[in-house]
Amino acid sequence: MAILRDRDIASLQATDRKTLYDTGIAPGSARDFARRLRLILPAGWFPAYRGDEVEDAPILQSLLTGFGAVLASIWSLMSFVRRQTRMGTTDDAFLEVAAADFFGPSGMVRLNLEKDTHFRRRMVSSLVAPLNTRAAVSEAVRRLSGAAPRIIEPGNVHDCGAWCQVGGYGASRTRYGARQGGQFFLEVYPKLPVEQRALHAAIKATKASGVIAWIRMQA
Repeated sequence: MAILRDRDIASLQATDRKTLYDTGIAPGSARDFARRLRLILPAGWFPAYRGDEVEDAPILQSLLTGFGAVLASIWSLMSFVRRQTRMGTTDDAFLEVAAADFFGPSGMVRLNLEKDTHFRRRMVSSLVAPLNTRAAVSEAVRRLSGAAPRIIEPGNVHDCGAWCQVGGYGASRTRYGARQGGQFFLEVYPKLPVEQRALHAAIKATKASGVIAWIRMQA
């Protein structure tokens, strides 16, 4: 980097007496685009370009800077759009759009005052999380609420017990309770602040299709 100098060719210093260096024009800025446009103009039309500080065509420079401001805005927009195309860099409302793309409109909702980093982390973990099983539902609720839920399946002997001539109460060969499958009861006491709609969305996205979940959440 070149040292910044005054008219007497003396090096410029900051208030702490450190030498100042010219870091150059910021890429993608209005000045950067104006310089690029200046350099591609046909030779002989205007005075030769000697740098912004010693510009011999100030009106031309002002005009090109205006064009450069427009191009800089487009460049900034392109950089912003590029960030939104990747899960690791998308943010704000575009993160919620990505969640709707991956999990459906109500499959993954942002918690109240949830930051982008936490919401993104939940999305990434949900993409590879197991689904459909009892353990998957339990883990999804635990990850969201901070507490493992109590799950009761009417058709599960270990939850409701059974009567059997051989094994007696609690045997695994027969059962009492509902013989119709496709439903379960879930009870959770959250340790983390969680909205009911977010809990419902997590369970809906994890449970098997067609299975009814009866949910009870205590504050």
